[in-house]
Formats: sequence, C-alpha cells, structure tokens
Amino acid sequence: MNQYFTLKCAIPCGLGLATLIPSACGPTSESEKRPNIIIIYADDLGYGDLGTYGGDIPSPNIQRIADAGITFTDFYVSAPVCTPSRYSLLTGNYPNRSLQNLTGALMPEHTGHIEPSEKLMPAYLKEFGYRTALFGKWHLGNSKPEYFPHYHGFDTFVGHTHGCIDFFTHVYGSLGHDWYRNSQPLYEEGFATDLITKHSIEFISGKKDQPFFMFVSYNAPHYGKSYPAEMPDNTIILSEGVRMGVEFANTLQAPAEDLERFAHADDIYRQYYSAMVANMDDNIGRLLDYLEESGQMENTIIWFISDNGGYSINYFAHADNGPLKGEKGQIREGGIRIPATLCWKGSIKPGQVIDQPAVNIDVLPTLLDILIPGSENVNYEFDGITLLSVLLNNEELERDIFWQYRNERAYRRGDWKLYGDELYNLRRDIGEENDLSGSYPDIFNELVKAHQEKLNSILAEK
Repeated sequence: MNQYFTLKCAIPCGLGLATLIPSACGPTSESEKRPNIIIIYADDLGYGDLGTYGGDIPSPNIQRIADAGITFTDFYVSAPVCTPSRYSLLTGNYPNRSLQNLTGALMPEHTGHIEPSEKLMPAYLKEFGYRTALFGKWHLGNSKPEYFPHYHGFDTFVGHTHGCIDFFTHVYGSLGHDWYRNSQPLYEEGFATDLITKHSIEFISGKKDQPFFMFVSYNAPHYGKSYPAEMPDNTIILSEGVRMGVEFANTLQAPAEDLERFAHADDIYRQYYSAMVANMDDNIGRLLDYLEESGQMENTIIWFISDNGGYSINYFAHADNGPLKGEKGQIREGGIRIPATLCWKGSIKPGQVIDQPAVNIDVLPTLLDILIPGSENVNYEFDGITLLSVLLNNEELERDIFWQYRNERAYRRGDWKLYGDELYNLRRDIGEENDLSGSYPDIFNELVKAHQEKLNSILAEK
C-alpha cells in the first residue's frame, strides 16, 4: 500500500533531541524509561464548549493539560462521527481505507468491524513493551466477540461497545446491557464517566516497571441511549424512537450534584450537557491527580481530543461549536475541528498555542516517532504524519488534509479549505461565511483536483 507518509527514524541522532527523548535514537536502557501514553477521547464535545477555548463550561483540568503543554487551535478529526474518527485515531489512516467501510457510525444492526489485518495503535505499542488498555467506548464492531478490543491489541477492556449507552443503567435502549470486561458482561453500579476513570486509575496503579498505553474513551458528553420504560432520575429526553425493533430515548444525564452546579443555566438542555462536561473534566482531574501523587506525571504523554464536533443545531442545540459553522455529522468546521490539548512534562515546553493544522491520523505516527529505535529497516506507512517537530519546536509543516464523508467532500491546504463546491480562507473566515471559489478559481480547481486524486488513490489501493 503506497500511502501518504512513510515513517522512519525521523529524529537524527546527535542533534540534541536524544537527551530529550532517550528512546528515539537507540534501544532503551534500564535508565531510559519509555514514556507512558494516555489518550483521552471525549465524545461529541463542541469546539466552543470549554473554558479552555473561551466557552462557558469551566474546564480547569483540561486547562491543566494545556498549561503544561499545548493548546491546538486547528486540530481536526478525519470524520464528523464516532466510528470513523476512532478508526483513524487507532490506525493512523483515513477511514476510507477501512476494509469494512467504517466511514459512518456503526448501529446495532451493522456487522462492520476491524479486520485482523488492520493493525491498531495498541498492537504497535505492545511491540515496544507496553501494556495496553481501553476504558470506555469502543464502537468499532461488536456483532461477534472476536470483534471486541482485546482481540485487537488491548490487554484490558472495560466499557461499552455501541455508540452510546445509558450512563446510569449501562443499557442500549431496549436492546439491553452493554458494559463489558473484555468480552464478558460486567455488572457494576455507577455513572459511566466515573467508572471509566475508576478503572483507568486501577490500571495505572499496577505494574510500575513496564510502560503503559491507555485509551480513556469517555462516552461523555454524547447523549445517552436510555430505555424509555425505565428512565433513571436526573435524565432529560432529547428524542425517542424505535430502530430495528429497539426502543430508545436519546437522553442527557448527569449526577444530581453536577446538575446543581449549573442550576443557573437558562436552558435545561444546556444545563444537563454542561453538567456532563464538567463531570468529565472533574474525572480528568482525578486521573491527573493520581499521576502526580504516584510520581508518574513527568514520564507520561497525555493527549486530550474530542472525536468530533457537538450538536450545536439539532437536539436542542445543547452543544456549542463557538465560531464554527456546522455540527456533528457535517464536514463543515463545526463537525471536524475539535478541542485538543497535550502535555509531556519535562519534554514539551508548557503554555504553547499551536495553530498549525493537525489531524487525529497524526497521533499514531507521532507516538511511533518518539519510540522508534532508529533502525533503517523500520518502515511504517500511514496517511497521518509525525508532529514531533511541531510538538518540540513548533516547526512549520506543509501538509494537506482530506475528507470524504458520505456525499460531502472537503480538502484543506494551508489556510484554504475546499468544501463541496465552495472555497474558504479559514485564517480570515473561520466561520466559512464567504465563498471565494469565484474569486480564486485557480486555487479552487487545484483543491478539487487534489481531493479527487487522493480519493482515487485510496480507492485504488484498497
């Protein structure tokens, strides 16, 4: 497969970076510990929700990550819905390459899944001696037990396999229970966001002589999927329906104490949603506190990302995408540009704001660029690129970004974005208000051609 980017040892030995990242240019010695890696994935979080991004929901713990490292202003996901976004994060590739066509959100009647030949992030990291875990949402196939996460490189999995669940009862509407340990049903009481953090802390409190990779895949603030006949307290309904015989209510849910914090909100949907986001931020704080107290923060990379934008139009507009047009399910900026922060204490300069475009397909190549032992024989191919020089020095990178979601197309090159038959300069027009396709026909035609060539190459290589 002749993909977009080939990763070899991108850190030249002898240029000073080896002292910053000891494992990057040679085998790790006992005194040179590989960093722990935590990816925190929020679900349906809007670009304009967090205080970190100027929003009205306090996010002091996500801000802690930003203060200790980087706030990205132009961070994207490869698709505006859950399943393809997660596919891209874990494979480093656009979802259009998926062998099971995981380009849309999997629903209960779907049998799509990750194929055994599609190597995921934890499988790569296990080759570097990592123990691996996923806590929270999977949403990459569950019609057979062998499609579950622990068959794809995760040593441990606790969480749910569908796109959403009731936060209190852990059911997917009338379909029933969806909370597992590996592939066995797990019955435990608690709010899902709290349980994800509980299991995460238990995991990192384990073996200290082995680095860990942990995917903390919160289902918040995505709406819950409740059973209408057994609605828990502290729940409000966004919509109800029946799909393939499954009765469901899409709901917003939060613990009573978190709802009380936002009792001042004028809109009840915004109150519930804000409580869900604040609860998630508190849980991230619990995780950061444990890392600090256990002395592991200095050697841990923490990357916070949302899987796509929020519902700022539909479902009572409970999320806020700030100045961005569009929402989840669209490849307008509001569906694909998301909040993202990163820290690695002692290795990445704190307090940075980086406005270079980056994508979730870049996460895996970047991590491998940190870990790769410098062998000329190592050769990985991804659509994503390594961002290591950006993280360390904010080095300017030239790159294009491609989207094809359903019948929508988009392409970004520099400040220019093609969207359908429209053209925008995002540096001057973040809200995609002024179509410049007629004023800059050469740029428009260039991006149309580049998008088509990329799509053709992906389809030809599948």
